[in-house]
Amino acid sequence: MTRKNLSDLVRKEAQKPVDETDPTTPEDVDKTELEALTSKLKDVTAEAKHREDALESEVSRLKEELLDQKKHIVNLQAELSTFEKLKQDFAEAKAVILKLTEANQQAITPIPEEKYFYPPMPKANSESDIGSWLG
Repeated sequence: MTRKNLSDLVRKEAQKPVDETDPTTPEDVDKTELEALTSKLKDVTAEAKHREDALESEVSRLKEELLDQKKHIVNLQAELSTFEKLKQDFAEAKAVILKLTEANQQAITPIPEEKYFYPPMPKANSESDIGSWLG
């Protein structure tokens, strides 16, 4: 209960019509009834205070959680920025690699087979052929 509710409760008690058949008047209310009402009001006040403290604690916890989430967002944005830079670097490297590969393929030309000449192999156990082969 809030303080407004407590004050409303007190006003309602004060505005209750006096029963004409009841010989007691507000002045005649005995001490025990006042103590009971006071005790009840104290209990309601304590309960309201307890609830207020719990809500303040919850608000504090939620504020801390919100700050934590904001820190995570900042970190994720930094990581995203780094990722985007790496992605751009990768694309540039890929383009360079493709150009180099293409240039390499164009630079390599097949060598015609007629440029390679292999002299005949010497016959086994033939001394004269070995000498001619060695030149």
